[in-house]
Amino acid sequence: MTRFFLFTALVFSKLILFSQEIPKDYFRSPLDIPLYLSGNFGELRSNHFHAGLDIKTQGVEGQKVYSIADGYVSRIKVSPYGYGNAIYITHPNGFTSIYGHLKKYNDKIQQVVKDYQYRKEEFAVELFPTPFSTQVKKGELIAYSGNSGGSGGPHLHFEIRNTSNEHPMNPLFFGFNISDRVKPDIYAVTIYPLDDTSYVNGTNKAQRFIARGSNGSYSIPLKSQLKVQGKIGFGIETVDRMSGTSNKYGLHNIQLKHNGEVIFEQQIDEFAFHEGRYINSHIDFETYRKTRRRVQKSFIQEGNRLRIYKKKGGEISCSDGKAHAIEYTVIDLNDNSSTVKFTVQSVDFNIQANLASKDEKDITFMPYNQKNTLLRPNLLVSIPNGVLYEDTYFEYKEESGTSRTVSPVYWLHSHYTPLHKKMTVTIKNKTLTPDQKRKALIVSTTDNRSWYAEGGSWNGDNISVRTRSFGGYAIALDTVSPRITPINIYPNANMANKWSITIKVTDNLSGIESYRGTVDGNWVLMEYDAKNDKLSYYFDEKVTKGNHTFKLVVKDEVGNKSVYEADFVR
Repeated sequence: MTRFFLFTALVFSKLILFSQEIPKDYFRSPLDIPLYLSGNFGELRSNHFHAGLDIKTQGVEGQKVYSIADGYVSRIKVSPYGYGNAIYITHPNGFTSIYGHLKKYNDKIQQVVKDYQYRKEEFAVELFPTPFSTQVKKGELIAYSGNSGGSGGPHLHFEIRNTSNEHPMNPLFFGFNISDRVKPDIYAVTIYPLDDTSYVNGTNKAQRFIARGSNGSYSIPLKSQLKVQGKIGFGIETVDRMSGTSNKYGLHNIQLKHNGEVIFEQQIDEFAFHEGRYINSHIDFETYRKTRRRVQKSFIQEGNRLRIYKKKGGEISCSDGKAHAIEYTVIDLNDNSSTVKFTVQSVDFNIQANLASKDEKDITFMPYNQKNTLLRPNLLVSIPNGVLYEDTYFEYKEESGTSRTVSPVYWLHSHYTPLHKKMTVTIKNKTLTPDQKRKALIVSTTDNRSWYAEGGSWNGDNISVRTRSFGGYAIALDTVSPRITPINIYPNANMANKWSITIKVTDNLSGIESYRGTVDGNWVLMEYDAKNDKLSYYFDEKVTKGNHTFKLVVKDEVGNKSVYEADFVR
């Protein structure tokens, strides 16, 4: 039977791969409650596109989660971050389903995970069972919904991936019943001058225009001046809506027309995880950083390798003195659509382009399609090919250190410019003692007030770190041990009626590197809720009735250590 299962999986995987057929009635719902979404596939998120559906669980944890079809558990992951407690099930039709932010697994899987955690003496673990070990049936209870990992509230994160390449696909392609009779909302359109000789309403800066309308029909008010010159691009702020909820969702398709002709179209059906960070090139990153508004641009930077663009272009030339008709159409997966129409008037502003010399500052021209290096006294910045999305005039300056740092602050360009991959920042410092070096790390800032740990490793007098953001960089010392705050335990506490031992742990700079909890010298499983800074040991068979000693050792990333110890009665 097992051989038949594996043979069937291979055959169906090939059929799916080559025919691209998507079954509409193969999978059942992962929940037995009506399906309402708090997030959909392809939705714009921080540094990534959303890879699945966030299904509401009626505001509570503990809803039963079922396997959507026959298959086998191919991966189990426990993490304080990301998907938290997650299960991956490989199905014989060429797809894999993923269930994330779970509260707990079914009894069988939970015991397998717990045994593994105790063998490894680690909370965060990842298992890859063989196809023979944990097979499941369609509709079998596999877990209970929760709020684990990076979740912001109780819900089920649900994905379907193509097993052959691990690309997430839109689960709504597979026939799940989600009601949607609502047309998308359009909030605003932004018009961008795309070079130094282009202007919108007389300025070389992008201009935002509010869209007015409802029920699928929008326009830019006539009182808005839409006068342009030169090479122009467009961007749109828009969200989808669904029946029965007030949530905002991502759009399936966006089209831009110029004088009736489609000049740009995007559609997100599937993607690869390594493409996700291109979202920072797809949106107006500076506007997002400043206002938290996500403007989807309809023109493409040279280093943007996203595959969601069905028609590229989106730029128009306005130097003919004529009116140009522009129309955006946004469409959801149920073919509900909305449009915004407006006209831009080509004019000649008779403005002398500002071509001021760039050598007034410390500026280095960095092409996007090659490796770039910045070498200054006590600083080396190495930017590999593929990090920048477009050619960049890289600005650099050095400032005196602050009370929080033991080096100057090295300002690397602008934190409004996104990076796709990591660059390497190396800072030289000959003044620190060996003891200080052990407590030193590179930190970053965008405002000289808030500092963020980046880490770093020493090679002689040089400390290096790989990082993915421009901003200010410096060396700081972390000499403060992590803080341990008991929540429900104290010396000689009576814990007979308690479910758990709960502790809060925080660190002032470098971050928590490790923790180890023991009862009577034996390791116990303490679950780490990183978003709430909590560690919890839920009493189990490892601790019997009687007198016991609890001990917790917490270390930060530079080796500072704190210890908490208390006797208790169970």
